[in-house]
Amino acid sequence: MDVREVHEFLNGMWESIFRLNEELKAELPELGFKVEDVEEVFGAYIYLDGEWKLMKYPHPAFEIKPQGEVGVTLQGYYFVFAIPKEKVGRELVERFVESFDEAFIYGGTNFLDDIYGPTKRASVDEIMELIAQSDEEVFQFEADFKSVDELKKGLMEFITFAKALGALEV
Repeated sequence: MDVREVHEFLNGMWESIFRLNEELKAELPELGFKVEDVEEVFGAYIYLDGEWKLMKYPHPAFEIKPQGEVGVTLQGYYFVFAIPKEKVGRELVERFVESFDEAFIYGGTNFLDDIYGPTKRASVDEIMELIAQSDEEVFQFEADFKSVDELKKGLMEFITFAKALGALEV
């Protein structure tokens, strides 16, 4: 392990998420969102080798109230939004899975069991059936990205269509 490379990588993660946080604090309030400060998040999971694994170390993230979180882990940048079951419609699911290559849909309680993900693909009809049959009250819609710029672009796209479809409480 090259300590200098790890150090530079971690600094880059934190610097980029702080910068994005400041940008979104200026842009998202006009859309009805409140952007919280960056925090150290413990107890999160990372998707490795086709499964979710506990991270015993912190990563930087911040909330977009209501319903969202944006952050970065060793695997990359992400956003995740909690959508109440009654607001998860076919068009939302369809737009989400078509828009993001690295997309996940999972329950708010049973978050380690994906309904949809990179290794668990399903049709929109299958996803809707699994959601309808589930006891979950909230579903998490997560998308992962390789860069902070891709994250911001994807986040703004998601907010636009999710808000238009009534899935976001703003």
